[in-house]
Amino acid sequence: MKEWIKQAEDSGLAIRIALAFILIWGVVMSFLVPPWQTPDEHAHLKMIGESLGNEDMAYLMLYDIEMDLTRIMNQYEEKVDRGQWEEALTKAPDYSRGECMPKSLSPSVIKHLPATVGVILGILLHLPTFWVLELGELFSLMFYVAVCGFAIKLMPAKKEVLLLFMALPMSVQQASSLNYDAVLLPLCFLFIAYLFYLRCEKDRLGWKEAGLTLLLLALIVYIKLPYLFLGLLVFLLPKEKIHLSFPWGEINGEVIRKWRVPAGIALLLLTGAGVYAARSNFWVNLVSGMALEWRQSLRLFWLTAVFCKRHLLISSVGKFGWMESGVSLGFVLITYLWVLILAVCKEGKEEKPLVQKKSGAYLWMVFLILCIFIALSMVNHTIKVSQFGGEDANVSYDVREMIYNLPYIGGLQGRYFLPFLPLPFLALPEKIRIGSFRVWLPVIYMIIAMAVSFAVLYQRYWI
Repeated sequence: MKEWIKQAEDSGLAIRIALAFILIWGVVMSFLVPPWQTPDEHAHLKMIGESLGNEDMAYLMLYDIEMDLTRIMNQYEEKVDRGQWEEALTKAPDYSRGECMPKSLSPSVIKHLPATVGVILGILLHLPTFWVLELGELFSLMFYVAVCGFAIKLMPAKKEVLLLFMALPMSVQQASSLNYDAVLLPLCFLFIAYLFYLRCEKDRLGWKEAGLTLLLLALIVYIKLPYLFLGLLVFLLPKEKIHLSFPWGEINGEVIRKWRVPAGIALLLLTGAGVYAARSNFWVNLVSGMALEWRQSLRLFWLTAVFCKRHLLISSVGKFGWMESGVSLGFVLITYLWVLILAVCKEGKEEKPLVQKKSGAYLWMVFLILCIFIALSMVNHTIKVSQFGGEDANVSYDVREMIYNLPYIGGLQGRYFLPFLPLPFLALPEKIRIGSFRVWLPVIYMIIAMAVSFAVLYQRYWI
């Protein structure tokens, strides 16, 4: 038995099984959660249409397969009408291919590219709208699994920690939807894995590695700006490995060490100049306003953590649909205990740690910075909803004044933190030896998580 486990570990069987489980569970979840009950699904379909120059696409599909959106949404006791469901499986669309086909193409299609391909394929085949949506979700899911699989392959150590976050029920729901999280999440996981690969496995970092790093970060930022600060992870790369050739010479570890102080001062001056030049920008105003009112800002962060801790914890693991059905807090605590065990345990053999104490502290710092900016991104939402009646209110306001009217920062969801949630666990030292069985812990967790989330979703929508 021990030999079989060892062979399975060497061949990566456990990881392949885990990725297969994500794929299978994602398909099941896309059917369990009925059309239009994934958060902002219609809004994301509208974004897809806009990126293709066809704003009518989302409305044509919504009206073709309504599935009682408003009756079910946020009404826990209301269930799926099975008659409507069965009709949707076979009902030919009322719209023609031409009405939903692309009329132009904008760069924003990148945000939903896999889902867009699936949706267009479904329209070309003139499938029922139900199956058009399912194809979009399936292509999103396949993209998610493929990119996550590549990220796991690159990750030099603690693969199981990253894998478990990929397999959280919340991650899988987003991966099997039309939401741009199906693209954002795997790219963020890949970015983290790639930087650790460069840190631990590569001997020389040149323009190729720099270009791929910048490309990944650019895609992430284009999808969702606050995740820009994942780029701070590049400072974990060893200076002595850097070799960037120019016609006039080379930037390497020695040059960086020699010029790091002047370069740091120059960077601060450039940042200050950039902030001043963009002082009318919304984000600059928001961040600078809250920085100037730092005491109230800290108070807001604290009150948000106190009042929303249960919601944030559950919605980081599994709070489904329009956030009205979720796993229990007990299961959430078990999940994080599971991740903690994976983070601090290692196999029997001696292994080089993924990070040292100094680098681990830096990972925690990056994690906290990202938490702050994700929270900041919802301050505008909270102000407009609580003070002006809705997020679409076309008003201007003084951030420094308005934050004193907020009881806490609203609208935050735990899933917003998923792209960087592995960081503090990757920073923990591996102290406990548990042998080769460690590689199977994510698979065992997935079996449990699939059963728990199936029960939650089936009860919410079907019985």
